[in-house]
Amino acid sequence: MKKISLIILTAYISFLLACFKDKGNYDYKNINEIKINGLATNYSVVLGVGPLHIEPAIQMSESDADPARFNYYWILYRGSAVIDTLGREAVLNAKINVTPDLYNLYLRIIDNATGVAWKAATKVTVGTRYSTGLMLMGTGENGNAEVDMISMVNDTLAIHGILGNSGLPALHDPVTIMQIGGKDTNSNNARLWVMTKSGSYYLDRKSMLGNPSKIFATITVTNEFADKTSLTPILAVPQIKERGGTTSSSYTRAMMTTDGNIFTTHTFLTAGGDYYTNPVNREASNYDKKLKTAPFLWYAIGSMSNMLWYDTENQRFMLFSSFGIGTTSSALTDKTTDSFPWNQAAAGRVLVYGENTRNTDGGSTNGNSFAIMKNNSNQYYIYKFYASGATPPKRDLYTVLPLATDFDKAEQYAFSSNRSVVFYSVGNRLYAYDYNKGLEKIYQFPETGGDAITMLKFDTQIDYATNSLYVATYNSTTKGRLRRYMVGTNPNTVTITPVDRSDWDGLIKIKDMNWRAIN
Repeated sequence: MKKISLIILTAYISFLLACFKDKGNYDYKNINEIKINGLATNYSVVLGVGPLHIEPAIQMSESDADPARFNYYWILYRGSAVIDTLGREAVLNAKINVTPDLYNLYLRIIDNATGVAWKAATKVTVGTRYSTGLMLMGTGENGNAEVDMISMVNDTLAIHGILGNSGLPALHDPVTIMQIGGKDTNSNNARLWVMTKSGSYYLDRKSMLGNPSKIFATITVTNEFADKTSLTPILAVPQIKERGGTTSSSYTRAMMTTDGNIFTTHTFLTAGGDYYTNPVNREASNYDKKLKTAPFLWYAIGSMSNMLWYDTENQRFMLFSSFGIGTTSSALTDKTTDSFPWNQAAAGRVLVYGENTRNTDGGSTNGNSFAIMKNNSNQYYIYKFYASGATPPKRDLYTVLPLATDFDKAEQYAFSSNRSVVFYSVGNRLYAYDYNKGLEKIYQFPETGGDAITMLKFDTQIDYATNSLYVATYNSTTKGRLRRYMVGTNPNTVTITPVDRSDWDGLIKIKDMNWRAIN
């Protein structure tokens, strides 16, 4: 009975409420709607060089609204953390003084008349003038090792005297400059190395300044050397493999020092640190003997799971495959049906040159490697192989014919990734030898002029599909010069064409070049 009475009472109250008129105020007023357009997806700014300037296109439904009623905030975030408020005007014109990195930037507009806020977002990449471009290692006017850079952060700019102004002692016999560790921002993992035969150091990546204490000995854990400070790196793998800065392996890498020792690491197993243990240029059967090596390391640029090196004592190719846990290397076995042997002693051949490319012949997805060999009769050979897996496949052997003018006198070689062509230079003469069997041809190119050629290098780091060849020359008047050429695709001939706005002079005497993509 009580339940029924409660239902009746509730219904009665609802009826009474319905009898009252709704006297609420429902007079709606349109607010000032704001649309923010004109923001790019990403802005790049160079630390300490110029302001970040952004002019958004702001549209308001009340076109005659008083400008004084609006507040503007340009807020910079790293992740979810607020870093700074860069500006308080509709147009941003701010000098950036934050750590180089990728940031989120929000424009927030508050209409004080209504209290409504509107916002739009973009991204800002803060770099240094050294963030992106071609790093050049060579010899300066004073005869010391020097570094120049073709900076490509915003506009292309040649930066001179980087090594001379780094605070490091004078260095000699330049070898290379390269950044290892790819896009990793951890300075204990990704390092920027200047390598010379007289000393090698890793620089501060943002300032390019050096410190004499930043040497290989500080990141080497070994008890096999009386003086670790004598260990001087001259070669490191893997290289940067594409414009964005990635490498063929996030964790595995190797260093070779001037004394021919090869040190390896697996940074995942060392808690993200770039640290090296005992050298691996030895066999398990004779662990105490370190074998002498040639200054080349072969691996598949696209994906480095193992690497090959050359034992100059026994004239043979060796395989190392267990980064992080392996302590020795293995001799490779040969079959009588192979196109060429890994063991050169029986064939009477020695190594002249080695190079890794993006060539995919034979199904080598991540890139074939090449070696130039010669015998006691000065006959030269080209070996093409895939430095991948426990039994690296041999792709082919090419005998260099006598028509290859002065091939034995070449000072530089460079293998095309896209054609059966090797370029080489002798003094100021540039040649290309097409080694395609049965169709061998030789070409000489007067396009490079009469200056001595100091470097040849195909692009395997920025966009290898374009088949770009970089040629460095030098004379005492205009100094070092770097030019980029496109190699033609016609299979019946070899041509080179200069690339517009890819010609720089006034540089050092260039020895080597590497791409840099990120701080």
